[in-house]
Amino acid sequence: MPARPESKHRASVSPPPADLADMAEEEGGWVREELANGNFEAWHFVRHGSAGAAPSFIVVRPAPGGDPAAGARGVTTTVLRDVRPSEAAELVRDQEHAAQMYPRARQVEALLTEAPRPGETYLAALALRYERLADSGERSPVRRLVDITGLPLGTVKSHIQIARRKGLLEAVGAKAGGRATEEAHRILARAERGTEAAEG
Repeated sequence: MPARPESKHRASVSPPPADLADMAEEEGGWVREELANGNFEAWHFVRHGSAGAAPSFIVVRPAPGGDPAAGARGVTTTVLRDVRPSEAAELVRDQEHAAQMYPRARQVEALLTEAPRPGETYLAALALRYERLADSGERSPVRRLVDITGLPLGTVKSHIQIARRKGLLEAVGAKAGGRATEEAHRILARAERGTEAAEG
């Protein structure tokens, strides 16, 4: 059986748009996937704790900023062939696994997209996520951070350098990657306490 061609688009665990957020009536993760050269997007919903190899449901629609002519043609079989439900489910399960291994995993994921950038809290979250990606054997932690944050590659590289300069990310000998410093962990702990106080 021939190997399946590698996906040319990106998929990332992301907060869903407001019009999709209420569709799911249970806890789970949303994955956004680019289709048809960015003209369409697929939003996959995977229940937390799901043992299945596929999402519970998928919404395919024209992507913001896509070609209006492509959108007018509608969702064709060519567009649907781009959909990778098993990859989406795997991303959500990986995130759940990370949450079990790292108590602050969900906090870090939220801060990477919601905290002011490149503010102190965001940079601390970036350092911790970079460390975990490097430790997990990710071949390109920076490109994975591009998927998570939605920022350009050059911007993410610049933010990593800022985190290093501010003493939030340090080198580990000659090993590739880096390690979040105690200061980065203190910043995230303060941010967590601040959130709990606000909710209380």
